[in-house]
Amino acid sequence: MGVLSFCKRLHWWLRDQRYLQRRVAKLELLLTEHPDFAATGVQENPFSSPAVSVIMPTWNRAFVVAAAIRSVQAQHFPDWELIVVDDGSTDNTETVMASFASDPRIRYIKQPHTGQCAARNRGQRVAKGPLIAYLDSDNLWYPGFLAAAVPVFATRKDVDCVYGAKVLDFPAYWIEFEPFNREQLISHCFISMSTIIHRRELIDRFGGFDEQLSSLEDWDLILRYTAHTPPYRLPVLAVRYRVMDDKRVTDTRDEGADAEKIRRKWV
Repeated sequence: MGVLSFCKRLHWWLRDQRYLQRRVAKLELLLTEHPDFAATGVQENPFSSPAVSVIMPTWNRAFVVAAAIRSVQAQHFPDWELIVVDDGSTDNTETVMASFASDPRIRYIKQPHTGQCAARNRGQRVAKGPLIAYLDSDNLWYPGFLAAAVPVFATRKDVDCVYGAKVLDFPAYWIEFEPFNREQLISHCFISMSTIIHRRELIDRFGGFDEQLSSLEDWDLILRYTAHTPPYRLPVLAVRYRVMDDKRVTDTRDEGADAEKIRRKWV
């Protein structure tokens, strides 16, 4: 083996080692007991019931929505309501939802197909909880997410919004859990809507989802809800992001015009 070839291989090996070290560091942080909420525990809940309203829009996702709902039911923190807004599904979503009728914490609302923004806004309008969370119908929450987040809101009056880590299994396994950086967020959205929990007052202060946008409405909302104060970066696995079909908004619509419209607000 020539010297040049050896140097190249060594460079690639060192690069791979640094990549693995970053991944291990993220896992280490997420799996290490975090003092800010571990000391308070699940019992720290001064909020009216339900403490958390979870909004789940869905459209023709009968084959995956049940798994998403079960991941909410599996939460260690049980004081929640789940609002499933069916945005005009034509498959057997209604039949699937009937199987959850025995859980009084789950509400099913069916409306004509008007888009994801309108569905999420409908969920915001009927939500009863002082804390608002979101879960897409093809994603799965990890069971400790709410139990970690609620005590932060209970003990930190300065925190209006938290976000946890997203685990992606496509196109490659990766953990998305970047430190909050406002300039980076304006450049591109690195926080998933399914990892966000915020106080209800933010809806009154900054509005809901912009129904003039055909895509990237989550990015627009996160920019507005974190403009006055940075969100709290919660070191816990929040959601497993799954790609189950080709119906994701980001896969089916041209984002260019919406991205330019959103950046124009902040740059």
